[in-house]
Amino acid sequence: MNTEPPEGDDLQRMLVAMKQNVLERATPRSRRRRVRPGIAIGVVGLLALGTASGAVALSLSQQEQPVAAPAVSQLPAPAPTATTPTSAPITATPTPRPTRAAVATLPTTCRGTVPAEDYDRFFGSTPLTEIDQTTASTGTDSPDIVWTGGAATLTCVWADPSADVSGLTLDIGKTGPGAADRLADSPWDCEERDGGRKCQLTVPATPYPVDQTTTVFVRGDTFIVIRQTNFPTNGLLPAIVGEIWGD
Repeated sequence: MNTEPPEGDDLQRMLVAMKQNVLERATPRSRRRRVRPGIAIGVVGLLALGTASGAVALSLSQQEQPVAAPAVSQLPAPAPTATTPTSAPITATPTPRPTRAAVATLPTTCRGTVPAEDYDRFFGSTPLTEIDQTTASTGTDSPDIVWTGGAATLTCVWADPSADVSGLTLDIGKTGPGAADRLADSPWDCEERDGGRKCQLTVPATPYPVDQTTTVFVRGDTFIVIRQTNFPTNGLLPAIVGEIWGD
């Protein structure tokens, strides 16, 4: 074997051959380098486009899906309680109403015939004449007491001595037998009131241009007679009834 290095023309041919061989090998490699970046960019672009499209599609699909309503926790139903039907009969014992006093307590003074706080409202400063009929030497009953069939135990006169007929007279006492029948046959206007019977009559107080009104009230065996002339009052009879019977 010739181991001597080529020289001259042989050396030139060998160098040309080696150069061509190198160029032939180098050319395909350079093409592959130019193609690979483009492919890579395209692949990356497609991947990016696919990812973006997927994200948009996913977002739209999430918007189109109905949102589930929040779960409502149900509280346990309250246990039934025992109730009374509205139509059930009432079995409670009714509260008894106070009964009217059967026994009358007759006042012993004229000021005691009405509540103390109402005295001035009824009578003001009108002079008072008080007659205890149980100790009087002569009877001074008003003529209207005849309708009661009894006699007065107390007579009160509120009148100014200097006045004409203006004033108020009050008689309180015990009835006699047949008082109710007498009043039924009288010309008086009567009605049931305050646990008793009230009768009233108004006539002219001649010769004066005023009227005189007489009220007779009978309850049990007790009577009240009120005679008023130009002396108006408001609620006098109920006030006297309350003091005698405790109403």
